[in-house]
Amino acid sequence: MSQVIGTFIGLIVAFAITFVILTFAIVIPFNINDVIASSIVQDFIDVSDLELKLAVVGTVLYPNASLYAITRLGAEGASVLMFLAWGTGGLIAGLIARDFVQGIFAAVFSTILGAFLTWLLVFFINTSNFYDIFGPLSMAILNHILVATIYPSIAAIVGGLLGGGITRER
Repeated sequence: MSQVIGTFIGLIVAFAITFVILTFAIVIPFNINDVIASSIVQDFIDVSDLELKLAVVGTVLYPNASLYAITRLGAEGASVLMFLAWGTGGLIAGLIARDFVQGIFAAVFSTILGAFLTWLLVFFINTSNFYDIFGPLSMAILNHILVATIYPSIAAIVGGLLGGGITRER
């Protein structure tokens, strides 16, 4: 049960960290370009709809040039913010899961669950015909997002391993 809770909380933490950093990127006192490109921050600030803001967050958490070509928002490649967010999300998932193996699984499942939620979000933003959920555009978006889960999964696995190791019963 703690693995399932860790999965959901790790996913929420990763999205929340990215959303908060992108929201306050203008007022952060250090050079934000070291963490994430200013064009991504500008994309995030320029859109007013919450759905589009979450799509930008999704492209930051699952960076892929092909996904950027479809959405025309967000990140084209991996950034420090992606590793920071998924590492912390994996750490929290591992802390809640309370063991090495469960922490790793909770972290990996949180990245996979986030990929499917991002796929649905990007699909619903880009189409008006919801019956096309298994159409070629939808499957292309899903393919690009699942390919982009490799680096987030690595960062989340490291975090989940550390979090599970810290809280395991001895």
